[in-house]
Amino acid sequence: MKLGHWAIFLLVACATPAAAQISIPLPGTGGSIQINPQPEQRYQDPGRPYYGTTMSIRVLGAVYGRNCRGQRGANVTDDLVRYCQGRDYCIYRIDHRQIGDPNPGCGKDYHARYICRDGDAERYASAGAEASGQSVVLDCRRR
Repeated sequence: MKLGHWAIFLLVACATPAAAQISIPLPGTGGSIQINPQPEQRYQDPGRPYYGTTMSIRVLGAVYGRNCRGQRGANVTDDLVRYCQGRDYCIYRIDHRQIGDPNPGCGKDYHARYICRDGDAERYASAGAEASGQSVVLDCRRR
């Protein structure tokens, strides 16, 4: 059986998480190439939180537009989790098109709370009004 480049790509891309090693046959040689995933490339279940190393980011909450009168701000934690959770360092770009605009016409601020390991003190990252277009940095690298 002769495998084309696309078939090999599909074999690799569709490998199950349980597969610790991938074997790709080399046509005409009788041999094969063995590929082992690196620890940081192993399968991660998107439905299960993963905090990586003991110093990785764990998002506690994020609010956009807390400063606007008559508003408590929009809870935008899920978007920050999607981008930064489990990393050691993250630059998150605030984009009102992505997270929504809870109060049009008001320049909104942005506040994030996170920890780097269980029992660690809370850390904060924020951007003043208008926060959309600005970035906040969440950093859990060893200092």
